Amino acid sequence: MDSQTTLPHAPDSGPGSVEVPTASADEQAVAASLERDLVQSRPTTIRALLAGTVLLRIGTSGAAVAIGFDLVDMFGGRPNGLVVGFIGASQAIPEMVFAPILARFADRFGRRLFLVGGPLVSVLGAILLSLATRPEAIVVARLIEGVGAACFVPTALGTIAAATSHSRQVRATASGAFEAANLAGYAGGFVVGPFAYHWLQHGAFLVLAGLYLCAALVCAALVPYVPPLPVSRLSAVFGAVLGPGPIRSFLPAWMACFALLGAYAAHLPALLRRSAIAGQTVVHHFDERIVSAILVSWIALLLVGIALWTPWIPKLGAVRTMRRAAPGAWLISAAVLALDHTPGFLAPFFLFLVIVGIVVLAGFGPAAVTYLAECSETFVADRSALMAFYTVALAGGGAIGSVLGGVAVRLDYADGLVILGLLLSMFAYVALTPVLRYERALARALDSAGASVPRV
Repeated sequence: MDSQTTLPHAPDSGPGSVEVPTASADEQAVAASLERDLVQSRPTTIRALLAGTVLLRIGTSGAAVAIGFDLVDMFGGRPNGLVVGFIGASQAIPEMVFAPILARFADRFGRRLFLVGGPLVSVLGAILLSLATRPEAIVVARLIEGVGAACFVPTALGTIAAATSHSRQVRATASGAFEAANLAGYAGGFVVGPFAYHWLQHGAFLVLAGLYLCAALVCAALVPYVPPLPVSRLSAVFGAVLGPGPIRSFLPAWMACFALLGAYAAHLPALLRRSAIAGQTVVHHFDERIVSAILVSWIALLLVGIALWTPWIPKLGAVRTMRRAAPGAWLISAAVLALDHTPGFLAPFFLFLVIVGIVVLAGFGPAAVTYLAECSETFVADRSALMAFYTVALAGGGAIGSVLGGVAVRLDYADGLVILGLLLSMFAYVALTPVLRYERALARALDSAGASVPRV
């Protein structure tokens, strides 16, 4: 395995030395040999996983938007923000809780089983959504969808990390492509969900079930078999994440970023669709198709931003890239807040600021995935279990954002949501300080030992 993809081991410098939790050399060597075929089939494998990710996220986000519209209809045009928030969190909670457990089983029993089985579980959830007529039934169906995502997402990330173990540049590119696939899936869901619901009502969820099925078939056909790996003790894996080290210092910032995205994803479609609120331009009872166009434009700008940021991640380092990208959310918040309370002729100027802010913020996601993939090199046989904490951050942050967003929307509709996003982005920026401190301490320790550390 090329050392350029590995987070270096800190030298033993006694008390106060920087800790990098690591599996034994023998375990890493055995796991690397079992993954050799995966590295050799890298292009096909990554394309299949990216396609599966797109299809899964189309289903997830399309269902979320369609459920938002369904709740608007169910509550006569004025849905309760807390109800929308808790239903939005119902898909994220099982994804957060079960991801580390299911990813551990994927490493232990074979990853392809979970890459195929996860979307099939989501098929069941989508079918149940098509039959749901009450909020309680929607919650049950979304819980099942969350379990399906918990099977697939961390396993896909672990497989991508294994396939790109030979090059930091290839890994950064693949990480950017994974984030782009997620966003492309969300964009597809923002198209499929509203249009399918507009024409088919509850039949829209059967369309989404078909997309989940396609994701399972793609992975079954194109992802190579990787034998069960000699996984580390569960206590060692959780110690690598929750004990002193790079991952624990990084998770708060990542969860805050996903909380911001979760708040907007759960509440923006319903806000744009709901009955007009005096004094807030953004809340205007837009048609479902206009809501779709707004959301897709947002995602398209994020994709442009990812394409611009990805070549710079190996040069700047993942942590510095995240720190430079986070202020984009501040610009978005300020511009949207101004847009909501200024005359219409100023709208183009504030929309331009929103566009710039989105492109700047887009660098955070691929840099974060790259950083976690570098950390996974210290437990090669447990890649999926470690990469599961991407899903923990995504789902946990999304659930927190969805619930907090419900409170914010209840307090002040769009303005409340924007202010919440600003606060979360400021927290994420500050929370990256310990990560930078850890990186600098590791670099100093390695310099004193005559080694070198790549930018992370």
